[in-house]
Amino acid sequence: MLMFSFAREWSSGSERLARMEAFGRNLHQIERLNAEARKSGQNVTFGVNEMTDMEEDEWRRMLCPLGSAGARKSAEFVRKMNPALRREFTAQESSEKSSEYPPHFDWREKGVVTPVKAQGLCGSCWAFASVATTESAYAIAYGELRSLSEQELLDCNLANNACNGGNVDKAFRFIHEVGLQTEDEYPYVARRQNVCMLDDGNRNLTKIDVAVFINPNEQSMLDWLVNFGPVNIGISVPPDMKPYKSGIYRPSDFDCQFRVVGLHSMLVVGYGETVFGEKYWIVKNSWGQKDEVSPG
Repeated sequence: MLMFSFAREWSSGSERLARMEAFGRNLHQIERLNAEARKSGQNVTFGVNEMTDMEEDEWRRMLCPLGSAGARKSAEFVRKMNPALRREFTAQESSEKSSEYPPHFDWREKGVVTPVKAQGLCGSCWAFASVATTESAYAIAYGELRSLSEQELLDCNLANNACNGGNVDKAFRFIHEVGLQTEDEYPYVARRQNVCMLDDGNRNLTKIDVAVFINPNEQSMLDWLVNFGPVNIGISVPPDMKPYKSGIYRPSDFDCQFRVVGLHSMLVVGYGETVFGEKYWIVKNSWGQKDEVSPG
């Protein structure tokens, strides 16, 4: 099933055996999580995905290490949201008040979100989330959706640690100062190469003028999302996020406090509400096409 669904290739019979053993263990976890979800009435489904044949340590390599986020530093192009700054964005701002926001909102429907990409066995979520934010911001501002290069950040943004985690603040600084080539011009290889292959003669780089850090609460995130664009977020990852398939993923407070296995950056592109009144965020991840933008 895994070989056909995800075009998996194994280098040897021994690797195939090890992968199938890992698949079996992870399948038991999926069955247990689905049973627990049904018992508690949660609207979430766990299932087979690109990571079902991975060992636990391999999956953790896709996450940023705990403590890797670092302290946020101010810079000329980094702005903290406040009333004065908000007035600067009035040309983009909707006239709607938060109490009048629609029950469903999704930037994908406006054609400003690129398809889900795959970071592979590399802790480069910081690059994918930073690039995804830039792609959508550029599309909203200029009406052109460009697929930009995460690999450029891995090779050229030496302030970050490529596949060993990174800080989106430093990534945004690089995008502001240097700019990004397209994904076609600088394709992804899921590792840091020995040299930065940025084309110095490229005059069509995509840059950002300003990065805005909003207050860390859901109301501020909702306001920015509806009025300005998708929101870059960082989360703590509990172990049962690996087999998530669909529905509303809502980890327990205990898991979020005591069972975190790493950090992860993603992009919030919308929100919604079920017929039962359960609200959710729609989030773009970077774990492959089968891991589509999903409510969480």
